[in-house]
Amino acid sequence: MIYGSIGIVIIICIIYFLLPIITENEVQINNGENQDSYSSSMNANSSNDGEYHIYITGAIENPGLYNLEKSYTIHEAITLAGGLLPYAGTDSINLAEKVEPGTHIHIPFNFNGNPEALLRKKKININTATIEELKSLPGIGETMAKRIDEYRKEHGSFASVNDITKVKGIGKALLRKIQDKVTV
Repeated sequence: MIYGSIGIVIIICIIYFLLPIITENEVQINNGENQDSYSSSMNANSSNDGEYHIYITGAIENPGLYNLEKSYTIHEAITLAGGLLPYAGTDSINLAEKVEPGTHIHIPFNFNGNPEALLRKKKININTATIEELKSLPGIGETMAKRIDEYRKEHGSFASVNDITKVKGIGKALLRKIQDKVTV
């Protein structure tokens, strides 16, 4: 009975560790410290009219399937997909490499031990942000967020990020804290 249980555990472990290796066709890119994957699992997806498909996933603004008409570099494909997220890890990816038809490009996430990076995905537009979104900025509480909202209602949109200093209570020190986290 105990040998049968041990055998089942061994089989489950073999399946758990070997199945991903067997089912994926990945090329490992090694940067010396860790390994991230750049998968080429979608082969022969090109059509006869010069177009081909690539699949971009991971820390990318607009992941998905893209139809290309010419040979792109990984950098150009990333740009086509809206660019990288702020916490993208590209150290192990050759951005100058040409993309082949049917390629799967995976951009790894790199939080550098900082899970708060997830919260800083995009800059907050101070012209359209809700009070709750404004409150997520450092140094902006309920009262200040309401002042910003009232200022927008009375004076219209901010022409630049620096114009937020026109709101009572927001000076240059607070502007420095939020400047890289906001946009217009």
